[in-house]
Amino acid sequence: MRRFLPVLSITIAAFFAYSTVLAKEITERALAVKAAQLVEVFALLGAFVTVAMIVAALVSTSTFRIVFAQRMRELALLRAIGATRARLARGLVVEGAVVGLLASIAGVALAAGAGQLVPLAGLPAPGFPLMPALIVVAGSFVLTTLAVLAPAWSAAKVSPLEALRTSAVQDTKSRIGGLRWVLGILMASGAGVLLVSVVADGLATKKRSAGMTDELLLRTTFSGALAFGALIAFGPALIAPVLRMISVPLRRSTIGSLAVHGVGGAPRRAASVTAVVALGVSLIIATLTGANTLQGLGKAEMASAYPAELEIIGPVDAAALRAAGLTDVLPYRRTEITVNGRLTMRGTDLDLTKLRDLEDFRVDTGALADMGPREIVLSTHTASSLGVAAGSHVDVNGVQMTVAATVFGGVPLGSALLHASDVDGDPVGALANGPKERVPAGFEVEELSERRLVQENRFTTLVAIAVGLLFLTMLIAVVGVGSTTALSVLERTRESGLLRAIGLTRKELSRLITTEAGLYGIVGALIGLALGIPYAWLAIISLGVEWPLQVPVVAVGVVVLVLTALTAGAGLLPALRAARVSPVAALHSIQ
Repeated sequence: MRRFLPVLSITIAAFFAYSTVLAKEITERALAVKAAQLVEVFALLGAFVTVAMIVAALVSTSTFRIVFAQRMRELALLRAIGATRARLARGLVVEGAVVGLLASIAGVALAAGAGQLVPLAGLPAPGFPLMPALIVVAGSFVLTTLAVLAPAWSAAKVSPLEALRTSAVQDTKSRIGGLRWVLGILMASGAGVLLVSVVADGLATKKRSAGMTDELLLRTTFSGALAFGALIAFGPALIAPVLRMISVPLRRSTIGSLAVHGVGGAPRRAASVTAVVALGVSLIIATLTGANTLQGLGKAEMASAYPAELEIIGPVDAAALRAAGLTDVLPYRRTEITVNGRLTMRGTDLDLTKLRDLEDFRVDTGALADMGPREIVLSTHTASSLGVAAGSHVDVNGVQMTVAATVFGGVPLGSALLHASDVDGDPVGALANGPKERVPAGFEVEELSERRLVQENRFTTLVAIAVGLLFLTMLIAVVGVGSTTALSVLERTRESGLLRAIGLTRKELSRLITTEAGLYGIVGALIGLALGIPYAWLAIISLGVEWPLQVPVVAVGVVVLVLTALTAGAGLLPALRAARVSPVAALHSIQ
């Protein structure tokens, strides 16, 4: 039965893959006219499902490796009676391929069955898209076959005498071979070179040519893929130092110390499962960090585009507006300006320091409070185009002015802010807060607050969808932790019996197993943090976003805690199984 544990992860991945196909068909039936607008959404879903399939393949590789290691005596007997390495490897590959086929069929069947429940939500039921179903089954089958190749060949190489050893002994080596070192170094070097090139080109080039952003994003993607490949290559060698870093508080207790030794005693297994967890964590952390950074910029842009609840357009009387019950009334004047003879833009004399949402703005250089006559405030984008910063002198309509500050996200109502003494004429509009109904008749009024709320809700929804989809990856990673822990319990039955015999209670043994499972999550989370945050910063640079990186510390902490709880929970059932075995029966078991 244990050899079919890889079925679960592949089944889940196939289920979500085919569910995406059915969701698209349901949407097309319900929104026949507007379905074309959702093409990009389903392309994004496809990308996340692809990641989930890759994670499932990695989990399957780890599980196959453990299953084959537990069958070394069986494989030794086959070798002893004449089976060649090639024949043995072929047999193991066929076994893995059959598992993949069964799992993919099960996933598609579950998705198709779940699709028939859609009418309960008032939507039309999907049909059965045969070709996509066959593609999902074939893709899962091929992926599982590729996942079993390395474990099968590794198991087939063991000589009959070596195969008679226990699987635990064979998995205790943290050293990696010369070829693996070379591949890891090459991939890490390639990731580093691409990373440096993205930073250099992204920060140095203010005016980007067409297609440069796409090129930088492509380099970032390749760099991330190479970095993850290097992580897989170096994985067994990284487990010990990472465990030493996090195990100081755990070593103060007997259970914690045993758990650390249990994970560190099988570095190759730990490296396989933590690599999967690290991939999911890095994607989630990168998404949260990038979203938090873009949200900061978005708030500044929203504060610039919608600096108040109402914009009243036309000659205004501030006193009359205040008398009508409006608050924070800020009249403004507007003029056309040309800066350095190059850029023509609108300038206003709006007093930025009196805006209610001033905290949403972030000054890049200079200060807003000390702005005086013949001083100007520019957006960072405009300042970059002109090659100036706070303190620089610019020519504004033939008058020398000093740049008082540059701000992220844009300047409200125009491209530049001027002092009131530098703008002539009467007010052409005003910003105010309050109900639209209180504006006197005869004015054109725009409700800025509603537009801002729509934009903010849209951004929040997109981030929530992205994070939710990435948790599919974490779900499969948690399944991998559970299957790895279950197999570990099976092969360490005698060890569990010995621990019980020397005085460990059932509760303590159960706590030991769940602590080991939680350690997989913690190690994976730390590695994921080390990858996710730098590559979030790299993505921000690639997109040309003019806003400092903002790491959501609280959200990151919650992700790590939730992941640790989930992985520990994944080890709960194996822990209960281990605790139920009597010491005498465990000591008499043959591994």
